[in-house]
Amino acid sequence: MMKQTIVRALLIAAALGILCCTAMAVTVSPDWTYKGQATVRSVSISGDGGLIAAGGDDAKTTLIGPGGAVQWQKGAAAALGAVSIAPDGSAVGAGGSDNRVYLYDVNGDLRWSTVLPTRIYGVGVADGGAYVAVGGSDDRCHLFDGTGASAWSYMTGDDVLAVAITPDAGLIAAGSNDDRVYLFDQAGKLLWSRILFANVLAVALSPDGNYVAAGSADTKVYLYDRDGTLLWSTPTRGSVSAVSVSEGGEWIAAGSLDQNAYLFDRNGLVIWNQAIGTSVRGAAISADGTHLAFGGDDNLVRTFTVESPVQTTTVSTTVPTTTGIETGALSIASSPSGAEIYLDNRYMGITPLTLQDLAPGNYAVFLQRQGFEPWTGNVSVSAGATVTVNATLNPTAPTETTPTEAAATPFAALGAAAIAAAVLLLRRR
Repeated sequence: MMKQTIVRALLIAAALGILCCTAMAVTVSPDWTYKGQATVRSVSISGDGGLIAAGGDDAKTTLIGPGGAVQWQKGAAAALGAVSIAPDGSAVGAGGSDNRVYLYDVNGDLRWSTVLPTRIYGVGVADGGAYVAVGGSDDRCHLFDGTGASAWSYMTGDDVLAVAITPDAGLIAAGSNDDRVYLFDQAGKLLWSRILFANVLAVALSPDGNYVAAGSADTKVYLYDRDGTLLWSTPTRGSVSAVSVSEGGEWIAAGSLDQNAYLFDRNGLVIWNQAIGTSVRGAAISADGTHLAFGGDDNLVRTFTVESPVQTTTVSTTVPTTTGIETGALSIASSPSGAEIYLDNRYMGITPLTLQDLAPGNYAVFLQRQGFEPWTGNVSVSAGATVTVNATLNPTAPTETTPTEAAATPFAALGAAAIAAAVLLLRRR
């Protein structure tokens, strides 16, 4: 018995040693805290970490300076879904349930506002407020110039829940309820899109434009390079509602509905996490990775200082991690085309379509098109390969009802009624 107790103690000590090693990968110290009047749904930080914008259900855009001192507040007509401060700290954007986008200068003076036929879920502001990216319930990613004029808009497959923009406005990212991450150039050209396995709740771009981070309702944080290659995905224990990336993608901050704040390194390892005690709705990291901010359901904006961050290869035991993921693709076509595609009961689009970045494994494919019998099949996707499906849809058989039979039906009914009446008359006699 004593021997078993000693072994158990050694195992626990070893586990604690691993955890302590992970926790000490960086030193993260609490800074100041600001308490609002309602849920904080979004936070954004300037490049140098000196200014933080916050917004949420109190319908106020709040700019907070060093030490948590409020610089100014501006009210909206309804709850705010998103705020964004330009990396150079010169402008602050906001949008929410009043269907209006606002752009303020650093002093809180309104530069412009515009009304869209949509609830605003995402806002991103470039340096100087020269461009503002917007996403909302109209299924579109919008780009506005510095005067509030529309530069372009792109229709996705569902509500656009998050947007991000680089300081020079060279790249714009969007996350949609259609389970996709999108990347555009400044002219609105779609550079690539990638499918996740649940709604994309958050997106972020590194200021240098070389990395795209995403947070999903599938509980994972994803990191892509500029070309759309998936570098890693790491799960938390809840939907990932916010992400933010430092200058060169060295650090990724994330907030989760599992009530934790996270800091990942470029390899997808969790190097720090903090139990917040409430759902985390907003997350932001300064360009140099030394300042963090988080907002959540307890009405608080919490800030932290990261001291002397250094790249680490320590394996975190907080959550499992998957790095260097090799994926496959599935190309689906049908004859005739235009069939709805369902992969493992999830709607993916219309044939013909190539689905990228699929994890290796077996998938159930279901195709349907009006006027044709459904098609089902199972496919196996392998890493580094594209599997092709060519389905032939058979027309549904028409219901065989001849004109003669159809015409005889009312007469047969009348005849039956006449016979029944005659029987009644005979019985009465």
